[in-house]
Amino acid sequence: MIDKEKTALFIGNRDCYQVKEADIEQVIITAIENVIEIFLNGGQGYFDKTCAVIVHRLKKTYPHIKSILVIPYRDFKVFNDSLFDEIIYPFESHTFSCYTYKSGSPKRNRWAVDHSSVAICYVYRAGGAERTLKYAKKQNLIIVDLTKGA
Repeated sequence: MIDKEKTALFIGNRDCYQVKEADIEQVIITAIENVIEIFLNGGQGYFDKTCAVIVHRLKKTYPHIKSILVIPYRDFKVFNDSLFDEIIYPFESHTFSCYTYKSGSPKRNRWAVDHSSVAICYVYRAGGAERTLKYAKKQNLIIVDLTKGA
């Protein structure tokens, strides 16, 4: 079971190449030092992949943290399953559990927001990441915006 108060998710446009890895790492360390133990990752795009690598690396220093990949549909292609402690598909018990690429990602993103208290973001243009960030703000998550430093 996921403890919402100890959980953060990553929100970023697929092509967030401008963000610095050191900045992401510092934000994750700060989150860990402020009770975050679980990191939810969507596994799509450069930002998610970079965050997964950093959390995996930080497990050496903070062995209690967990990295969870939340997949949006059953045949999702995982880029590197060894980076994650767990891979979940949160819709197994739903009547419509075979979400497609187009409908699965937004449903997965809303689920991740609903199960988190912190959103670590790099969103610089319109799209799914922007909609997820707006939803996170509406749900009163703590927003850590890495685009402000770019």
